[in-house]
Amino acid sequence: MIAWIERTILRVIETICLALLVVLAVSVVYSTTMRYLGASPTWYDEVASVLLAWLTYFGASYAMFTRSHMAFAGLVSALPRRFAVALAILSEVLVIAYFALVGWYGAAVLKVAAFDALLSLPWLTLDIVQSVIPISAILMILGTLLTMPRAIRDAAEGVDREHAEIEQAIAEAEKDAGALAQKEARP
Repeated sequence: MIAWIERTILRVIETICLALLVVLAVSVVYSTTMRYLGASPTWYDEVASVLLAWLTYFGASYAMFTRSHMAFAGLVSALPRRFAVALAILSEVLVIAYFALVGWYGAAVLKVAAFDALLSLPWLTLDIVQSVIPISAILMILGTLLTMPRAIRDAAEGVDREHAEIEQAIAEAEKDAGALAQKEARP
């Protein structure tokens, strides 16, 4: 059940990231074309900045679910198991606490931002623009909570997933190189 929830949220985040990327690309192409034709849109700079910020926040949320953020798994896996598990739990708690603070203060900013808007699009209030902060904080907390059992289990077993992925990639590359060498050796 947890794995299904994790996959579902991950697919939603992927969809949002893809939609933001497409809208950003279309707006850049449109703005560039219109600027070349001498009719540059006034809204482009602000909208592109907002889209890029939203894409960054949702991309960071995606990375949280896939555990792709920078980590020190090699250091943790080198520690004695008891210390590794304690450090893994501590780091998870600190991450959750940090994003709880970000979400809390991000929500507080929305109350103030509701009275301001983008200059080029006065109907788009800043509370909508800034809502990505508490939304992504909630997503990152969910990502941490859903993937925490796996992270703690890896620490307990001394598994370094990054190192394992690198070893797997090297093994696949060596296998491909061997197959290519056999293919070239044939007359």
